[in-house]
Amino acid sequence: MNKLQSTLVIVLILIGAIVGAKIYFAPKKVEINLQSARAKGNPQARVKIVEFIDFQCPACAYGINFLKTFFEQHPNDLYLQVRYFPLTNMHHHAMLSALYSECASRQGKFWELDDLMIPQQSQWAQLINPDPVFQSMAGQVGMDMTQLNACLASDDARKVINDEKSLGQSMGISSTPTYFINGKMVVGAKSMQDELKNYFPN
Repeated sequence: MNKLQSTLVIVLILIGAIVGAKIYFAPKKVEINLQSARAKGNPQARVKIVEFIDFQCPACAYGINFLKTFFEQHPNDLYLQVRYFPLTNMHHHAMLSALYSECASRQGKFWELDDLMIPQQSQWAQLINPDPVFQSMAGQVGMDMTQLNACLASDDARKVINDEKSLGQSMGISSTPTYFINGKMVVGAKSMQDELKNYFPN
């Protein structure tokens, strides 16, 4: 191999490394599952939101309350899907609340439980063991308690939660709430509100 050939090989290797790095570090797109039990709104809406959430996160509660009102104002223009990102190092009940939510979703009761869990977040977050409170909420929304407790004890529900958190981490998520609004990553409830103004200026 002569000097020119060696130079060309080095150049090609460098180009390959640069292209590979761009692909590896490029923002990853989150797929929207239109059949998810943790989704609501119009699947053909012009604004689609995927939210990575920790149910014990106060900012997440604020964001959920805002979006609930926003949905009432724009019922045909929004589609929201929730995914799990429990910050277990910060919130002691992040995993347990996510488990109850996942088990509720398997009975088609995700949003009903969410409507009880989020408004009472400041109360159950202070408890040493919020399990009795979550059990009571599950009963109030009409969940099958035998199925619920079997789900809570299974490894499958926990795996779904951990897999979604790992997906979020691979996409650069480190805090909650983090949203993907029409594919654009938006961190924080206030930033989410500002981003939505681009689609709903009035």
